[in-house]
This record gives sequence, C-alpha cells and structure tokens, in this order.
Amino acid sequence: MTKPRIGVIGAGWWSTDHHMPSLKSYDKVDFCAIAELKPQKLSKAANHFEIDGAYQDYNEMISTEKLDGVIIAVQHSYHYQIARDALEAGLHVFVEKPMTLESKQAWDLVQLADSRKLHLMVGYTYHFSEHAQIARRLVQSGEIGEIDFISILYTSWVEEYLRGNPQKYSDAFEFRLTAPEIDSYSDPINSGGGQGFLQVVHALGMLFWVTELRGDEVFAFMNNSDLKVDLIDSFSFRLNNGAIGTIGSHGGATPEQTLDQTLIYYGSKGFIRQDIIHGKLSMHLKNGEVKDFPDLEPDEVYKSFLPARSFVDLIAGEGENKCPGWVGARAIEFLEAGYKSTHSNQSVKIIL
Repeated sequence: MTKPRIGVIGAGWWSTDHHMPSLKSYDKVDFCAIAELKPQKLSKAANHFEIDGAYQDYNEMISTEKLDGVIIAVQHSYHYQIARDALEAGLHVFVEKPMTLESKQAWDLVQLADSRKLHLMVGYTYHFSEHAQIARRLVQSGEIGEIDFISILYTSWVEEYLRGNPQKYSDAFEFRLTAPEIDSYSDPINSGGGQGFLQVVHALGMLFWVTELRGDEVFAFMNNSDLKVDLIDSFSFRLNNGAIGTIGSHGGATPEQTLDQTLIYYGSKGFIRQDIIHGKLSMHLKNGEVKDFPDLEPDEVYKSFLPARSFVDLIAGEGENKCPGWVGARAIEFLEAGYKSTHSNQSVKIIL
C-alpha cells in the first residue's frame, strides 16, 4: 500500500519536540499536514519541518488533505471534540493523554472507533519499553498468580507547569521549537486538573494495560498547595477482580532530584517490581526465586519517537496497538472517580 498520509493537529511543545520529528524522519509515512490555531506557531512548525499543508482549521485540513490518520496533541479540553470529528471523517486517531476529561467522552470515542473499524491510540510512551512488554506478559501468563494488590509511587517535576511558568524548565526540556502555553496545565478549564490528569494518568495507563483490569471504586485525597489544580494526590482503590491498591503522586520534585516512578504488582504467587523511570524490573516469587531482568539503557526507558511511528505502522497493517483506547478510557474513569471523591470526601464507585 502507499504510505499512510498523516496530519498533526497541534504545534505545541510535545508535538514539535517529539511527534513531528519522529514522523519527518520515518520513511514509512507521508507526513503532509499540520493544523494549529495560532498562526505564529503554525508557520514556525510548517517551515521547520517543510510541510506545505498548513491549516488554522483542523476540519479544513481533514476535508482537504485526504488523510489516513491524525495525531492530536492540543490542550486536554479539546481532545474529545477533535478526536470525534476525525473518527467521524473516517480517520484513524492518535490522541495524546489524557484521552479526554470525562469518562463518557472516552468511551464514546472507543465505541465510535470500534464501530468504524478504526485504530484509536492514546499517547502512553512508557508502554513501548521492553520492560513494559515483559511485565504485561508475566502478569497475563499468570506467573505471579491472581493480582490482589497494587502499589504505585509516582513523583515528577511539573510544579512550574502547574503554576504557569513553563519556561523555568527550558534548560531541562530544551523546548526546541516552542514552549508550552502558560495556561495549558495551570488553568483547570484547559487541563481538567493538575497532577492527576498530567502525571497519574501515566501510571494508570501502565496499570490497566499490564493487568487488563478495570477500576471499581476510588477514594482520594488531593492537595493543591497554593495552585488552582492538584499538586499532590493519594488514591486508595479497588479493581474489578477484588484487588485493592494505592497510588501516591507528587508533582513538586525538581530537575535536580531523583524521581521515583515505581509500580509493584502483587499476586497470589509473588510480585513484580517495575521501576519505569530507572529502567529496572524484577520478579519475586513466593518460593524464594528472584529474577532480575537486564536494566534498560537510558535511551530505552522513554522512547518518545515510537508512539507516532507505531500509529503509522498500525494504519499500514503492522504491529499491535500498545496504547488502545480502552486503556485510556479506564484511566479517565478512574481519575474522574478520584476527583469526585476528593470533592465529596467519599469513595466513588465506577459505573461499568
């Protein structure tokens, strides 16, 4: 078949630092169009990546360019409508995490994609590491038995994003072409929330993909500090197989600190410890057997160029969807329950 024709919607930091360079350097894709509402960002991206198809209106791009798929990397609050419009137009969709801000929107996209037999992929980069594949295989094969407890600690340095000061991370992240907008993550209208929607969503994506379980009930505490959005989150939860678990997440670390992003999957036969940020994975069985898997090299931990290329491959009929829509939807329904819980001070059931 001819190379899939892909358009990118959104010319912000993540898109221009990761998705666009990945597509531009991949010989299996025709990266032919960019849509961006802000003229300056649009022209800068189009000129830099030498893309002729430049549009301020993404619907005009969809109707003009005869695309096979789109990559959506805009502010969180716009994910749903753009993704739905693209699916309605018969296009395969890659949408950045968080998939949407409401669970009913997320499941609507899943159902729509399924009904149209279209690929729907969510931007979970950690899923492409070798350790993620191993952890999923071990859990799904029953190596550690039935999952009965999950422990997650997820720290990150995003506080300045949540304060509307993204330029304070310019040395660490480089922002090669453009920096995040000051209100992308600090304004709850745009972001939906803070640490939960920006960071905990990573851990939830891994949890639900590795275990293939689903949330059942959530109780949460959140601390905003002096921000408009949450900075520190704590979740206690039950999954649909009866397993229980905890998630603790803090966004106030600094680039000078060592982060902790660890998931531990406990089962009836043993447990798996997955340190995703440091590339470490081990399995500990109840008979005393311990298996340490080879550590990942630094460039193997976070393969940010792979999600976009994997999306292209899916359209071409190759590979598997490591970040399917149902994973993103399960993460959103969990977060939705968590935010409701912290506001009501009650546990919240997830309605299946």
